[in-house]
Amino acid sequence: MQLFWRIWAAVTLVNLAVLSLFVGLATLQFDNINSGLLGERLAVLAGRTAAPFESATKIGLPLSAVRNADALLERARQTDDAILAVHVFDGDGRIIQSTDPSAPNTISAAAFAAREAAAGGAWQRETADGFLGGVDILTAGRESVGGILIVYPGGGNDTGVRAMAAELALAAIAVAFAAAAFGAVLMRFGLGRQIRMFEAIETDIADFERQAWRSAATAPAVTRTEETGDLRQRLAAAEDRYRATGQALTNAGEAGGQ
Repeated sequence: MQLFWRIWAAVTLVNLAVLSLFVGLATLQFDNINSGLLGERLAVLAGRTAAPFESATKIGLPLSAVRNADALLERARQTDDAILAVHVFDGDGRIIQSTDPSAPNTISAAAFAAREAAAGGAWQRETADGFLGGVDILTAGRESVGGILIVYPGGGNDTGVRAMAAELALAAIAVAFAAAAFGAVLMRFGLGRQIRMFEAIETDIADFERQAWRSAATAPAVTRTEETGDLRQRLAAAEDRYRATGQALTNAGEAGGQ
C-alpha cells in the first residue's frame, strides 16, 4: 500500500499545483479586466459631465462662467457613492471647481501624464491611491481649455478582486478534494494488479531478511560454516523469485500498453 499512497500523493500534489496556478492567473486576469472597465466607466462619466462645460466654451465663455457648475459636478459624483471627487481644471491643470472642499490646487502628475498621452481624448489611469478618469474640454476650434477629472478610490476594486480570489480558491479546494477521492478509486482499481505484485515482492524481501537475521542470531557457532552454503542457496532462490516477479511486471506493463 505504500506504493499506492506515494503515487496518490504525487498526483494530488500535481493537481494542487495546477489549480493554484489557475487561481493566480484567473485572479490577475480579473483584476486587469475590472480595472479597465472601471477606468472606462470613469472616462465616460467625465465625458458626460464635460458636455455642458464644452457647450459654453464653444461659444466663447470661460469655464468659470458655466451656470450651475457645482450642481453639475455634484450630480456626477452622486452617480457612485465611492467617487472621491470631481474636479474642473483649466488648461494649465489648475483646479477651478470641485466637489471636494479640500481639493489640491492642481491635478496630480499622474493625471497630467495620462492627459498628455490621450492627446485630447478621454483618458484613465490606475495609481497607487486609486483610479483617475477624465476628458479634455475643447473649444470650437478643437483647442483644449481644461477638462474634467474624476477621482475614484482603489479599495473597491481591491475588495472585488479579493472576493473573486476567495471564490476561486474555494472552488479549487472543492475540485482538489473531489479529484483526490476520484483518483484514489481509479488508481486502486487500475493499478491493483501491479500494486499486489510489488507488495508480494516487499513481503518476500521482508520475510527473507527476518529469517536471515534470526538464523544468524540463534545458530551455534560450530554450524555457522555449514549454514553459509544454505544461506547462499536461499539468497539465490530469493534472487530468482525477484527476477521472475520483475519479468512478470514487465510483461504485465507491455500487455496493458497494448
